[in-house]
Amino acid sequence: MKAAMLAALAAFALNAATLSAAEAGSWTTRWTGPAGGVYQGNGACNNGACQSAGTFTGPNGGVWHHAGNSHMVAPGQWAGEGSVTGPSGRTWQHQWTWQR
Repeated sequence: MKAAMLAALAAFALNAATLSAAEAGSWTTRWTGPAGGVYQGNGACNNGACQSAGTFTGPNGGVWHHAGNSHMVAPGQWAGEGSVTGPSGRTWQHQWTWQR
């Protein structure tokens, strides 16, 4: 289950990182994992800053929530931070960087 949620976070990072600062906009996404879990999320970018939130419902019903922010630190370079809350209510914080 954690691996699926990490995949969802990686998808957010790639979505945010592939938008340039000049391309403000929003997105929604929904996908089903190989074991049947479903991820639904959305986000928006404006002036080199992006926000995203979503839920992952596991194949056995547990729900994971994530929310995060990212920002362009230089052309082609992004940094972000966020949180993931699991079905038990425990929350994990994470940070990431991405460079083209």
